[in-house]
Amino acid sequence: MRGRDFRLAYGATLLGLVFALWLGGVRSATVVAMLAVLEVALSFDNAVVNATVLRRFDERWQRLFLTVGILIAVFGMRLLIPLVVLVAATRQNPFHVLSSSVKDPNGYSHEILNVQPLIAAFGGVFLLMIFMDFFLSDHDQIWLPFFERRLAAFGERFKPLALEAFQVVGVVLFLGVAALTFGKEHQLGVPTAGVIGLVTYFTIKRLSDSAADKSESLAAAGSDTPPQGRQALMLFLYLEVLDASFSFDSVMGGFSVTVDIALFTIGLGIGAAYVRSLTVFLVRKKALDKYVYLEHGAYYSIGILAVLLLVEIGKDVPDWVASIAGTSMIVAAFVHSVVKARGESSAGADLPAAHS
Repeated sequence: MRGRDFRLAYGATLLGLVFALWLGGVRSATVVAMLAVLEVALSFDNAVVNATVLRRFDERWQRLFLTVGILIAVFGMRLLIPLVVLVAATRQNPFHVLSSSVKDPNGYSHEILNVQPLIAAFGGVFLLMIFMDFFLSDHDQIWLPFFERRLAAFGERFKPLALEAFQVVGVVLFLGVAALTFGKEHQLGVPTAGVIGLVTYFTIKRLSDSAADKSESLAAAGSDTPPQGRQALMLFLYLEVLDASFSFDSVMGGFSVTVDIALFTIGLGIGAAYVRSLTVFLVRKKALDKYVYLEHGAYYSIGILAVLLLVEIGKDVPDWVASIAGTSMIVAAFVHSVVKARGESSAGADLPAAHS
């Protein structure tokens, strides 16, 4: 990996650990390191999926993703969302929650469980829709034919609006059952949070589809010009929301380590910097073209994560389960891609040379 691509991550690590040592010594630095590792482990699929969108941009927008985008990721998702969770759980003003979470983090740990089903419903539905949107469409590359061809064939039976309506009905029915069974403590909150997840998904999808259509029209006209202006901005916003939705697992997992907002933000912020740098690295090395099944593995990881989040509406799932399950799909897709690439190279080498 080129050091230039990871300079931001290395700098964030150094500054974060120094600040953590200043706040609470070795113990705080250890907590920050654990959170950073957790963020990277749970968000590797995030980097792969982000790269599929980021590769449409030119280098200027890629730099913007690494600079302005990381500020949004850290201060938006890794600071604001945990703070909102604590405010919702304790029903106290943000300033009191922020100071209390730093002074007495253990006193707030049980409060997080009160709103975890709502966060899980929102994040689970959003990610589940992303998973279905990918596999209900036909793709040139197929990794696991038995599963993917059947889902693609099912999706082809319906017109786009009918398919979306079918998905919405299915999700809403699930949310209703969840609220009446394993989400009894939040019978109104669980379906409401899930519906908000649905609305968020379709809103972002409409914006991204509009930008993608413009990009495809440019390509059809014989132009390789990356999206600019309004189209690039919409894709950039889509990328930020997508990154935020992927972060629900690491945010919820981070609460199992600490609810000290300062350490929380530093640790997950360091991890987010590595995820961002890895995204740009994948784009610049054109790894997604070389490792053809990597994108499929990432979307399988999304599906697993969505299911685990929906399970968390009623039952806590250990963080290591999500980490291992999601990462294993990425690793399997990577290994299979390498084997396929080597097989094709060997086949090409065995072909007789053409004579002029």
